[in-house]
Amino acid sequence: MRVDFRAFAATIALSIGLLTAITSCTTADQAAVKAAPRISDATFEAAARQVCLGTKHIFDTDTSLPKNAGNKQSADFLDHLDATFADLVRQLRAIPVAVADQPAVSGWLADWDAYVAYGHTYAAAVRTGSEGPLIQRDSASQGALRRRIQAFATANNMASCHFQ
Repeated sequence: MRVDFRAFAATIALSIGLLTAITSCTTADQAAVKAAPRISDATFEAAARQVCLGTKHIFDTDTSLPKNAGNKQSADFLDHLDATFADLVRQLRAIPVAVADQPAVSGWLADWDAYVAYGHTYAAAVRTGSEGPLIQRDSASQGALRRRIQAFATANNMASCHFQ
């Protein structure tokens, strides 16, 4: 079964998918940004922006999937994207955070952890050709997760951490 990468991006795009313009400015996105926790640690924000810029470069150069990719090749590709996000989270977690901002940043990183974990689940489903029911079941929850991740980045001056 051929995997439609757009369906993946629409469902996972956060990353893992991440790569299409799903989080364009909609009412739900605006509400998420309004509700997102604000931090005051400018040093963390600057360091996070740099880490995310490095990851964006990887996506700019290393995210092409052949049009006729099979399940295995598509799942391998998704696993690669997921590993890139996992490395991003590892690097973000290594940045010192002001004590007052630690709960908000920890929540953001926990959302990233959940996104990465779901990426493994999605890749496994693609590998077996069973992603359709998974997408139907989880699209709303994964959309909300991506929205929170993106909203935190937007609300805290970390546009390079906003993956589309």
